Amino acid sequence: MLKILILDDEKLIRWSLHQILSGEGQEVDVAASADEALRLASAHPYNLILADLEVCGDRGKAFFSDLMAGQRDSRLVILTAMPKEDAERTLAGCPISRIIEKPFAAEDIKMLVRNALNLYKRSKDPSKEV
Repeated sequence: MLKILILDDEKLIRWSLHQILSGEGQEVDVAASADEALRLASAHPYNLILADLEVCGDRGKAFFSDLMAGQRDSRLVILTAMPKEDAERTLAGCPISRIIEKPFAAEDIKMLVRNALNLYKRSKDPSKEV
């Protein structure tokens, strides 16, 4: 089981991702604001953080650096309505595992989480192939 943080200001997206991921057996926390996400991330280690790029506002790269501080085993996935190439330019140099453009399919999120779970399990026990 992974511990996942979802950061998105859209209630429907937070709810949908929570339903999808908890339905897959993952432990999920949600945050509606950048400040709430920072508070949660400073209190809990996460394996995966799904964060909406637009929520961080003008803080951009600095916000994501702050968010990932102390998250040693975590992967950061950016959710965005902007074209992927623009998001890549905006966040150049940030520790991002993947950028997913909105709208996204539930199956894409499930596959992302399965891959993250496999990586996590292999990092804990390299002999495990899942």
